[in-house]
Amino acid sequence: MNIQTKYFGVQEIDRAELITFSSGLPGFPDDRRFILQPFGEAFSVLQSADHVNVAFIVTSPFLFFENYSVDLPEHFTGRLAITSEKDVSIQVIVNVCRPFALSTANLKAPVVINRVKKTGAQYIADHSPYSLHEPLVSAAEQRA
Repeated sequence: MNIQTKYFGVQEIDRAELITFSSGLPGFPDDRRFILQPFGEAFSVLQSADHVNVAFIVTSPFLFFENYSVDLPEHFTGRLAITSEKDVSIQVIVNVCRPFALSTANLKAPVVINRVKKTGAQYIADHSPYSLHEPLVSAAEQRA
């Protein structure tokens, strides 16, 4: 199947690559089918297969925040049919800024993907120690 993507033009994808978000993402309830496209070494694009302009730069939070953790409640893991931690991919949406050193990640609401079942949802914790705008580059790294 061919889809029009925001960053890469028309792409041929296998339907088996589609990740279904049964409720869409917050603010994008009509976008329920997505693909993950590599975007450099540390990033990917979470691209809607339903609307070309709905695409998010995402990354694994563990690449930038070594102590990051998320405790998913049973009702959430059940909704995604998650049976093993190995089946899960955690991604966070990146707000890319210029200069890049000002870019932030939404650690408070990670995107959780069951890689086996190809289902996904954004998990928004009621109480979280994390920010919606956590700097990807620490102040010390910016000075260096």
